[in-house]
Amino acid sequence: MIGKYNSFKEIDEDLKILTLEREINKEYTKYSLQELKTYFYPFNLIRSFDGFVAKVMIPFVLRKVFKKKRLAE
Repeated sequence: MIGKYNSFKEIDEDLKILTLEREINKEYTKYSLQELKTYFYPFNLIRSFDGFVAKVMIPFVLRKVFKKKRLAE
């Protein structure tokens, strides 16, 4: 993309390049939106929550249970 143009051919070439770049950006945006939608499908959200439960909540609950069991003994 030049600041000064010497012919209409140069202008047309730059316009074609800009048009193609815009089309590429549109398609990339569509793809990103579709990926975002699949991320928020209920099944994927549940699966993400399951990972959270397995990593954080289960050890937390087990620690509480064992702590209460030790205090009771």
